[in-house]
Amino acid sequence: MLIVEVPPEGLLMSDVQDPSRNATPTPREPRAKLLDIERGKGLGILLVVYGHLVMAGSLGEPYWYNLTKGSIYLFHMPFFMYLSGFVYFHTGSHLGRRFGKFFQARVDRLLVPFLAISLLVVVAKILGGLLAHVDDGVSNLLSGLWAVISNGPNNPSISVWYLLTLFVYAVSTPFLWRLTHGRWLLLLAIALGVQFIPAPEAFYLARILRYFIFFVLGMAACRYAPTVLKAYRWTLPLTIAAFAVALYVGRAMPHALLICGVLSIPVLHGLLNLPVFARDRVLVWFGENSMVIYLFNTLAIGVAKVLYVRLFPYEGAWFGLLVLVLMISGVFAPIALKAILRRIEAAKPVYQYIQ
Repeated sequence: MLIVEVPPEGLLMSDVQDPSRNATPTPREPRAKLLDIERGKGLGILLVVYGHLVMAGSLGEPYWYNLTKGSIYLFHMPFFMYLSGFVYFHTGSHLGRRFGKFFQARVDRLLVPFLAISLLVVVAKILGGLLAHVDDGVSNLLSGLWAVISNGPNNPSISVWYLLTLFVYAVSTPFLWRLTHGRWLLLLAIALGVQFIPAPEAFYLARILRYFIFFVLGMAACRYAPTVLKAYRWTLPLTIAAFAVALYVGRAMPHALLICGVLSIPVLHGLLNLPVFARDRVLVWFGENSMVIYLFNTLAIGVAKVLYVRLFPYEGAWFGLLVLVLMISGVFAPIALKAILRRIEAAKPVYQYIQ
C-alpha cells in the first residue's frame, strides 16, 4: 500500500548499502522480487478494511466483532509501518540523495493523496449526512477540514492518517541517519524512546511518535534480511505463542500496541515466507492494489452501509451478512474504480496516485 518507494534519481541498487562500518549483509534483490512484502501488504490491507467496517457503538455490533476488531487494531498498522520501513531502506531512501527532488516526490506521493482524499471524504460526509446517519458526520466544509488538519475528536478522514505519518518519517529519517552515523542501536533507541513521550493526538503528534519504532524495525530487518528472516522461521512457534498471549491479554496490558506490534512482525513476516505461500498470487494481488483500497475503502463501505441498512436487517445473525457485504464493497469497489480509471485517458493524473 502506500509503501511504493523508488530509489532517488541517480542512485543504483548497487549503491544501496549500509554506510556504517559493519556492512556485511546487503539488502535483497530489486523490489519487484519482494513478493513477501507484497503479500504482507495484501494481508495488511484486508485487516485495515475489516477494522473500518463498523464504527464502535454505531450499529450495536456483537461481541465477536468488537473482539476481533480490537485485536486487529493492536498490530495491523505497526506491521504496515514495518513493511514501509523495509521498503524505504531497500530503495536507499534513508541516504537522502538529492533531497530536494526526494522531498518533492514524497509530497506528491503521500501528501497530495492525503489532502485530496480528506477533502473528498469531508464533502462526501456532508452530502451523505443529508440522506442518512454518517459516522463522524461533518456540518460544514471549514469545520471538516480543520478537524482533518488538527486531527480533532471527529476527524472525518482519520482512516488515512498513515499517509501523513509516513511522509514525516520519509523526510526526517535521512537526517536522523546522518545524525546517528548509521548506528542501528542508537537509531532504534531514539525510535523506542519517542514512543514513551507523552503527546496529544492533536495534529497527529501521538501517532508520529508512537509508530516510528516499527518503521525503524523494518529498516533494520531489510538491512540484515538473510539473518532476520532465518530467525523469523526458526522462532515461529515461540513467537506465535507469545503473540497469541499478547492478543488475549489485549488492551489490559501496558503498552499493548508496542508489544503486540513488535510480536506481530516475526509472526506475520515469518508465516508469509513459509513454502506454502511460495506460489501465492492472491495476497500479492491485494498488495498490488493496496493503495487504491486504502484510499477509497471507507467511502465504499459508507455507501454500501447506507444501502444495506435501508434494505436488510443487521441485528443478531444478520450482522455477519453485513460484515461480508461491507468487506466485499471495501475491497473490490476501489479495485474496480482503479480498473475504470486506468482505461480513461483523462483520468491519468488521478490514476498515478492509486497505483
